[in-house]
Amino acid sequence: MIFKGTKSRTRAQLEEKIENMGGHLNAYTSREHTVYFAKVFKQDVSSAVEILSDILQNSEFSTSAVEEERGVILREMEEVEKNKDEVVFDKLHETAYPEAGLGRTILGPRENIQKMQAEDLRSYIKTHYTGPRVVVSGAGAVDHEELAGLADKHFGALPGHDAADGALVTAPTDPAHFVGSEIRVRDDAQVSTHVAVGFETGGWTDAHSFPLQVMQQLLGSWDES
Repeated sequence: MIFKGTKSRTRAQLEEKIENMGGHLNAYTSREHTVYFAKVFKQDVSSAVEILSDILQNSEFSTSAVEEERGVILREMEEVEKNKDEVVFDKLHETAYPEAGLGRTILGPRENIQKMQAEDLRSYIKTHYTGPRVVVSGAGAVDHEELAGLADKHFGALPGHDAADGALVTAPTDPAHFVGSEIRVRDDAQVSTHVAVGFETGGWTDAHSFPLQVMQQLLGSWDES
């Protein structure tokens, strides 16, 4: 939805702007982050940051676009449900973090997708896309001072304190507590068994967080092939 036009750019104008720069604009969602990113040449960093700020703060969310995207997400959900590698990790999180956001699927339940409206998206962005919750980062041919200045220029207006009482703007908290448990889903029609095992480790703020991520990269990933 965030790429379907802003108050100052149509969807076609947005796509044309990125293509003329030879750039790439995309996004991805994990259980803990939503990331919007642009890959551009060094001379276009300022334009990329401006575009990112525009789509995050000024997207239109038209009713027709919401209806179009609703169908796309429902079809995507059907594909995910067919992929047992995805399903087994959804079940792992569901049983490890019950009653918490970390235990829910990224796409969410079908009934939520079917009833989602443009105003729900605007409300979410107003609540969650605030200064204390947003990180602007760059990698490659990026000058730190330049990027810091661009971040201040284009994202400095994000709310950081409530205008009424000066309190820090915060989204509702949803703490996740790890629970050691087990879930089994039996389907004798399947020809293979999928197993996932998880155990508690350090969070993002833990001193061992980065060493653990380095170890993960060293070990790599693999499958039956």
